[in-house]
Amino acid sequence: MSKPTLFDGPVVVVGGGVAGLVTAHLLAEAGAQVVVIEKFSRVGGLARSYQYDGFVFDCGPHRFHTENPNVKSYLDRVLEGQGTWFPRKSEVYFAGQYYRWPLHPKNLVQLPPALAAKSAIDLAINGMKTYGQDNFEDYVLRQYGPTLYEHFFKGYSIKFLGIHPKQTHPDWAKVGLNRAIIDDKLQMQNLAQLAKSTLLQYNKAEIDFLYPKGGGLQVTWDIVAEMIKAKGGRIITGTGARLAGGNGRIEAVYAGSERIEPSLVIWTAPITLACDQLNIDMPDLPYLSTLFYNVMVDEDVPRKYQWCYYGADDIVFSRVSAPKFFSDDTVPHARATGLNVEITCREGDERWRHAERLTDWVVDDLVKVGMISSRRKVHDVRIERVAETYPIYHDRYPGELETARKALAHYDNLHLAGRTGMFWYNNMDHSMENAMQLARKILRDAGRLDVDDKQLATGTAG
Repeated sequence: MSKPTLFDGPVVVVGGGVAGLVTAHLLAEAGAQVVVIEKFSRVGGLARSYQYDGFVFDCGPHRFHTENPNVKSYLDRVLEGQGTWFPRKSEVYFAGQYYRWPLHPKNLVQLPPALAAKSAIDLAINGMKTYGQDNFEDYVLRQYGPTLYEHFFKGYSIKFLGIHPKQTHPDWAKVGLNRAIIDDKLQMQNLAQLAKSTLLQYNKAEIDFLYPKGGGLQVTWDIVAEMIKAKGGRIITGTGARLAGGNGRIEAVYAGSERIEPSLVIWTAPITLACDQLNIDMPDLPYLSTLFYNVMVDEDVPRKYQWCYYGADDIVFSRVSAPKFFSDDTVPHARATGLNVEITCREGDERWRHAERLTDWVVDDLVKVGMISSRRKVHDVRIERVAETYPIYHDRYPGELETARKALAHYDNLHLAGRTGMFWYNNMDHSMENAMQLARKILRDAGRLDVDDKQLATGTAG
C-alpha cells in the first residue's frame, strides 16, 4: 500500500528560484508530494550561478543577511556550516570618487563644497516646503531635498529603470533604499535620518554576510534541490509550465507534454504569464531585465568592494560586484578577479538583442573608473541575458497589480510567491521568509494547526 500524502494530489511549484525551492522543500518535509518545474537547465532562478574558466559569477551581489531567526536556522541546516562570514564593504561612485555606502562621516569631507553646503541648507529648510505625494520625484524631493535628488537619485533612477521619476511610483524609492541599505538598524527615509545614520556609522562595525563555499550561490540551491528529492519530490528542468484552469481551480499543469493534475499550484513565474495562460486581461506590469557582463581579470583589482553603484550617465553600467570578496573560491587563483557588471534593459530591446556591441564600452568604463588597470588584463568576458529581474513600479502599478491578483484569486488552489510571482522587489532573505509564511498557511489550511515557522525552519514539521 502506498504511503498517504498530505493532499489529494501533488503540489506543483512553478519556478525553481529561491521562493519556489524553499516552499517545495518545507512542504515535502511536512509530507506533501511536490513537483518543481523550472524552465532553465538548473535551479536557482535569479540566484543561480555561472561558471567558466575557474571563475564563478552570480546574478548580481547575492549574499545572506537576515534578522529572522527562523531563516538563520534554515540556512544553518542547509549549509551545515559550509559558508564564509565576512563584513560588508559596499560603495557608491560619484563625481569621480568612491564613497562608502551607507555613507560614513569621513565621506562628507569628500563631497564638493557647493554640494555639501546646498545639502545642509536643504536639511534646514526642506521641512517648510510643500511637495506632492504622487511619484518618485515628489517622494525624494520631500524626503531629501532638491540637491540630493538632482545629484544622486534622479540620474540613477532614469539610468536603472529607464523611466522618469515623475512616472515612477514612490514605492520604488521606499523599497529601493531599504534594499540598498540592508541594515535594518539604519534609517534613511529623510535628510534628518540620513544625517543621523551617517553619524552612527562613525564607530559602527559592519554587518556580517554569509556566502556558501564551493562554487557560488548555486551551491545552496543545489543542496535544497537534493533535499527535495530525498523527500520524494520531483524537479523537472529545461521546460516551462502551462496552466489549464476551469471551475475556479487549476485543473492541470503541463510540463512540456506531461500533464500533472495538482492539488495546489505555487506560482513564482511572472504574474503576467499566469494571466496570459489563464486568459485574463494582461495587466500593465512590466519587468526590467539585466545584462550581466562577467569580466574575468588577470589581476587583483584596486577597489576591494563587494559591490558598487555607478549612477553617472557617461558610465554604461549601473552596478559592479566582485564575487572574490564574497568568497575566494570564486576565482581560479589569488591574483585573478571576477567582475560582475550589470546593465539594465527590457527583454527584446536593442541592448538585449545586441548586448555584444557593449562589451568594449563595459571594459573601457572599468578602466575609466579605476577598477582595472588596462584592457590587456581582461582574460575574457561572458554575457548572460537574464529576463524579468526587477518589477517596474510605474505610477499606475498598484491598481494594475490589485486587478491581476483579484482575477487570479478566482482559482482557489493557486498561490503566488516570490519576486516575479508577486511583482515584489525583494531580496533572497525576504523570499525565504515568504516561503515559510506560505508553507505554514498551506499546512494550516490542510488541518496542520500545530505547525509553526520554527518547526519548518528546523525540519521538524513532518
